[in-house]
Amino acid sequence: MKVSVILPVFNGEKTLEATLKSLAAQTFQDFELVVCIDGTNDGSQDILSAYKSVFQSIIILKNQRNLGLGPTMNRLVSQASGEYIAIAEQDDYYYPDRLQLEVDLLDAKSDIGLVSGIAEFWGGEKVTSKFPGILVHGGHYPEGKELFLLNYRNQIKVVNSCIMFRKSVHIDNGLYFTQHHPSISVDWTYILRFSLVSKIYGLQEILVRLDRRSNRASVTSNKKKQFAATRELLRSFAYEYPHIVSKSDYQYAVTTQHLMELSNLSRYRFPIAFIRFYLFNPGDNRWLSYLKKKFKRYFAK
Repeated sequence: MKVSVILPVFNGEKTLEATLKSLAAQTFQDFELVVCIDGTNDGSQDILSAYKSVFQSIIILKNQRNLGLGPTMNRLVSQASGEYIAIAEQDDYYYPDRLQLEVDLLDAKSDIGLVSGIAEFWGGEKVTSKFPGILVHGGHYPEGKELFLLNYRNQIKVVNSCIMFRKSVHIDNGLYFTQHHPSISVDWTYILRFSLVSKIYGLQEILVRLDRRSNRASVTSNKKKQFAATRELLRSFAYEYPHIVSKSDYQYAVTTQHLMELSNLSRYRFPIAFIRFYLFNPGDNRWLSYLKKKFKRYFAK
């Protein structure tokens, strides 16, 4: 088939069926669904088995023990036979034209190796925001090193859960999903490396709705682990690509992360953390903007 949709599953029984329904309702149907259950024994396999007659082709794999997202993604790609590989996640809803729009783009632009689009963040009752801003506001991704630095300095600006890429680009450039960083940063690492070997295109279309309810069970809800993974990624990429990442780029990227961490601290931990983070990069003009916004919110209460 032309497309392989790869779907890693980890304790996904509560949200998996809604994701499968959205994939089954795609207007583009020339795809196989390749699923890998990463060492869990909940009801996910039964749910998947019930959908065997719904999809034209479905392959269900299972890791005997939990290997993590990186190795699971690599296994999925190795089993995918499609010319294009689309990534799906177990707790997201995909709009009906998602696959068709991406296939049309890759068919029309042979120099594009990967395409993504816009994501909605769903809070349970309404859409709370849309991402990434560069596409939401009508912009386009830069290319090569510029895109690498955009994603490095400002954190990932490509929606990983609605990516579609050419398998040939992945294979020919020896790309893979790393297990060096914790599962949280797997897709970010992949996008950074991909941007240096092929063009990435962003559709100005909403392709996916991401579940961001406060009570959801997700690895990205573990902020302490997420922040530690991000800091490690920034350090390692600055070491690996010194010809691209300058000292000022590294400082800017770390400050981006520090600003995110501050917003998750209690008022008791905030002052000491703020001083420590500020002293790391005192010349960044974002500190003043951050304090102005914080005081404005404080006095508005």
